[in-house]
Amino acid sequence: MARTLYGKLWLDHIVREEDDGTALLYIDRHLVHEVTSPQAFEGLQLARRRPWRVGSIVATADHNTPTKDWDRGIEDPISRLQVETLDANIRQSGALAYFPFRDPGQGIVHVIGPELGATLPGMTVVCGDSHTSTHGAFACLAFGIGTSEVEHVLATQCLLAKKSRNLLVHIQGRLAAGVCAKDVVLAVIGRIGTAGGTGYAIEFAGPVVRSLSMEGRMTVCNMAIEAGARAGMVAVDDTTIEYLRGRPFAPKGELWDRAIRHWRTLRSDDDAAFDRTVEIDGSGLRPQVTWGTSPEMVGPIDGVVPDPAGEPDPVRRSGIERALQYMGLVPGTPIIVFAID
Repeated sequence: MARTLYGKLWLDHIVREEDDGTALLYIDRHLVHEVTSPQAFEGLQLARRRPWRVGSIVATADHNTPTKDWDRGIEDPISRLQVETLDANIRQSGALAYFPFRDPGQGIVHVIGPELGATLPGMTVVCGDSHTSTHGAFACLAFGIGTSEVEHVLATQCLLAKKSRNLLVHIQGRLAAGVCAKDVVLAVIGRIGTAGGTGYAIEFAGPVVRSLSMEGRMTVCNMAIEAGARAGMVAVDDTTIEYLRGRPFAPKGELWDRAIRHWRTLRSDDDAAFDRTVEIDGSGLRPQVTWGTSPEMVGPIDGVVPDPAGEPDPVRRSGIERALQYMGLVPGTPIIVFAID
């Protein structure tokens, strides 16, 4: 039976599935940070449980750490308490890898995971952060979870979920100079809207996607959540494999060779059926600029502020009117008022 990439990842991780479609999914990688984990660890302690598989955990402090002046510490007391609590919880429970505040390896959790090779193709990846979809760039099923779910994964290494529908965003052509991954995904969101991906897992495919670096693909998958999707993903190709080669937690030796053979199967079958397909010509894309209060309020850099009178949908028209009032913009005026370099 032909399957989509999402279908393959889903099927590979089902522990149990009920008649109503509710499934218990096994979780391979659990990314942990200081904001959504304190209550989860406290719940475990109150129930006298310990994390079931600490080897799945990669933890870092990233939401409340200052960008510079580390020598001054964390001045906000609430932020400091969250970071100190993470430090105590991880040191007590353990983890595959932990990068506390001031550690040279500390950084944004969705960046250091791929850089370490802790994010690998075929994995289910969760984190108490909506932009966990970033990791889908590596052909992972990756999505954000809530604090109670963080506790559930810590305790059982599993998660209750229902299968999403499949949405293929196929981007043809070749990007012009100056057009980057953020422009691509903003154009997608402008096309389908911030609710266009609701109920779907999005697979991004086509020549434009294959031309992107892994960092570019991570950007696109990161923003899938802004289109309303639970997850975004990209199939494995040579770019994926070369990015992961030699990473600290990537397989080595014979395991690397075996992993590559499996990873190359992580793509949608040629005759796989999607619930919805969106085709976009990437060759005509210009750098994108958001002009309103939502990611779907976007247009080309050389475009003009839209006129709400031209929007037939009354709900969208009202939203545009409120956004223009809030932003102080006038319909028909250039989005960019200075000279474009």
